[in-house]
Amino acid sequence: MYKQFFLPLFALFLGLPLLAQEDSSPDGPYLIFEGDSMLVEWAWPEKRVSGSVLWDGDSMPSIPNFPNFDPTMINPQRAFYRDPKVSFTGIDSIAVLSDIHGQYNAARKLLINVGVINEANTWTYGKGHLVIVGDVFDRGPMVNETLWLLHNLQVEANHAGGRVHFLLGNHETMILAGDVRYLHNRYLLTTALLTKPYHELYGPETYMGKWLRSLPLTVRINDMVFVHGGFSRELLKEVCSLEKINDIYHRELIDVNVNVVIAESERLKLLQGRQGPLWYRGYFLDREFTENDIDKILKKVKAERMIVGHTSFDAIKSYFGGKVLAVDSSIKFGSTGEVLLIQNGKMTRGTLFGEVHELIEAEDRR
Repeated sequence: MYKQFFLPLFALFLGLPLLAQEDSSPDGPYLIFEGDSMLVEWAWPEKRVSGSVLWDGDSMPSIPNFPNFDPTMINPQRAFYRDPKVSFTGIDSIAVLSDIHGQYNAARKLLINVGVINEANTWTYGKGHLVIVGDVFDRGPMVNETLWLLHNLQVEANHAGGRVHFLLGNHETMILAGDVRYLHNRYLLTTALLTKPYHELYGPETYMGKWLRSLPLTVRINDMVFVHGGFSRELLKEVCSLEKINDIYHRELIDVNVNVVIAESERLKLLQGRQGPLWYRGYFLDREFTENDIDKILKKVKAERMIVGHTSFDAIKSYFGGKVLAVDSSIKFGSTGEVLLIQNGKMTRGTLFGEVHELIEAEDRR
């Protein structure tokens, strides 16, 4: 609470050097529903200014230029719903990124290098599927630029017969619940300028908040399951289908009082805790976890491979003979990162330098 309210105010009014005084892009826009209208708000942290205007009707009023924000892709009357479909088959081309953490420039470069988008940030992947395995929020300074890019690509991909699967990570759910401990300093100033707690900018009555709350935790594509942290043995004893994991998490833990719910249900406590799908690291940190364990987990979720983020490595790595792929390649640092490419079953790694390499089979676990 202290960090969210008092530190931004000190930075704003006392001039603490949280940010370099350079001319950068404004932060936003934040679209907030107010009855039949929508309020458009933004902040410019580096300039210590903010603004708002009412979007009332069919046309967008004059606002600053925000990277990737395209008013023609916004429908204020859009009905947000979570797609019940979690399994997809016959997909020839798949690209996978994880844990972008506000490092928009690195993520964009990776997507351009492997042909998912072009220099104009337009979808060029045809009927391919792009999977973001969670954690766009926190740490870095360009979260909204990344969110609007993914939002637009999701719309464009659907029109082209492809898909963008943006899976919730622990940092998305932390922000929705008001946990801002990893927030970049830039957004501390945004909250001060807009005089709103950060999580309210993604609240249930905002456009972006409604979109985020419609996203799944996990999907299956061909013979692979994608989830941010992973599935533990303990979790799958309680909930063993992807549909039920998505349903229970959304129904009971998204946009509710998490502390009250957890106190009432051991199953929900498991879903939210360190053995849950957004926080689990056992594949890499539990020395007693064996290939036999992953075989049992994969059998329960009807898959041949598990593809996860959350645990950072210096490259995309393969474990247990390729049954677990770790795709958090430390994009969060901004100067490194990789994208997993799956083309007709063949897997390679695309780099920031435009190179394509074979997968790295890890010699041991961390």
